[in-house]
Amino acid sequence: METNTGAKYSKYIYVILGIWIVITLLRVFFHQPWYDEAHAWMLARDYNFIDLIAQMKYEGHTFVWYLLLMPFAKLNLLWPYPMLIINWLFAFLALFIFLKNAPFNPIIKTLVAFSYPFLAQLPVIARCYSIGVLCLFLLTDLYKKRLVHPINYSLLIFICANTSVMALFGAFAFGIIFAYDLIKAALEDKISRKAFTVSFVILALCAVMVFWQLGRANADFISPNNNFIQNILTFFTGIWKPITVLNIVSALFLFFAVPCYCFKDKRIFLIYIIPIAFLLYVFNFTYGGTFHHYVFLLVYALIALWLINDARGKDFPGKIIEIFVGLLFLGQIFSIIPFQPNTYTSASRFMADNFLSQISDARIILTIEADKRLIPYAVNSDIYFYCSATKADSDSTIYETPLCEYGSSQILPSWLHKSLSDKKDNYIITVVNDEIPETGFVLEDKYYKMKFEPYKILNKTYGMFKVIETVKNQGT
Repeated sequence: METNTGAKYSKYIYVILGIWIVITLLRVFFHQPWYDEAHAWMLARDYNFIDLIAQMKYEGHTFVWYLLLMPFAKLNLLWPYPMLIINWLFAFLALFIFLKNAPFNPIIKTLVAFSYPFLAQLPVIARCYSIGVLCLFLLTDLYKKRLVHPINYSLLIFICANTSVMALFGAFAFGIIFAYDLIKAALEDKISRKAFTVSFVILALCAVMVFWQLGRANADFISPNNNFIQNILTFFTGIWKPITVLNIVSALFLFFAVPCYCFKDKRIFLIYIIPIAFLLYVFNFTYGGTFHHYVFLLVYALIALWLINDARGKDFPGKIIEIFVGLLFLGQIFSIIPFQPNTYTSASRFMADNFLSQISDARIILTIEADKRLIPYAVNSDIYFYCSATKADSDSTIYETPLCEYGSSQILPSWLHKSLSDKKDNYIITVVNDEIPETGFVLEDKYYKMKFEPYKILNKTYGMFKVIETVKNQGT
């Protein structure tokens, strides 16, 4: 029979969840998907499974999220709501498991639930991260029973590793500890031969899948980014200066205190330090990261303390660390990020509404690869990529075309001609600069001469221009 304290705590959890559900669903249904979100939908729409796996070397992620979107994207079913709702469900389940089972003070749990990462990011921005956090929380919650149901635990590691690179690092840490414990248990006859064999086959298959997807990652596409310090300081910036100070002090304290506190339990220490080391390496030498990546620094700290509290309870140092966890997530409630306009609006939707809303039958040519962000909002438009001279989808050749480096505004008429339609009006979308003025311009090479007039200019920096004349140069 549930005690009064237990009953009150259960009611408290459901009250917190109820408030969280109302707030996040309102955010979800008023959210305009960003380019990154739309890009995942496009991959799911345009690729079969084998091609999707091959594409992952360009994405820096693994396949599970894209696979989940495939049935809805291929049917073009109610974009973008299936994607938003699936992501929200994963965030809800992750928070439910945390509130119900994590060994933290209810106040700490409340601060986590209403912090920026768990209130405004994971449930709202439909990326591959919410399902990763859910899998990590499940691995943490089931850690004590990992050898009771080893096949299920290995399957969970497989799924977690294939949600995103951010979760892959944690899945790797859990995986090597689990593999060691499997071998030890098998040698001591504590698990059956079948459970041992099947579990190891699943872990081996997981490794194969990860290397298949990321082992050939395009080094030119995933290039160094030196903005890590600037970006993470923004992540910890609050709406008031004292909040910023609180965030930074709490984060620095936890960065040093958590590994020291976990050191006595070598398994938990490794589960924390391995993903943190990988994340810091990536952020410093491969990709500087942004806000949704830095959330995992907080998630892995929660996981380490969760495991320690489960293993040996709370002592005085543990209570001090938990206070700083609470202070950090208190600061995250007042993060500056949710108060920025682009948290609620999408440049993808803005571009589509301004450039395509009044054009029903024309060929649109994108000169910058990133502008495919508007494609999901323009399902019936005839859109081509200038760089590859192909119909705009998620074709990986757009990354491999030497003609177009990211952000390049060079437009060669002889190459552009390959994308022009003979039966429709042709428009290009490109940046506005000294060579491409907003008043219109002429481009010429030894093969073609083309004249462009402005159709619509945004903020004097971006424009849509109509091709009004194409002349083939004599003698070519």
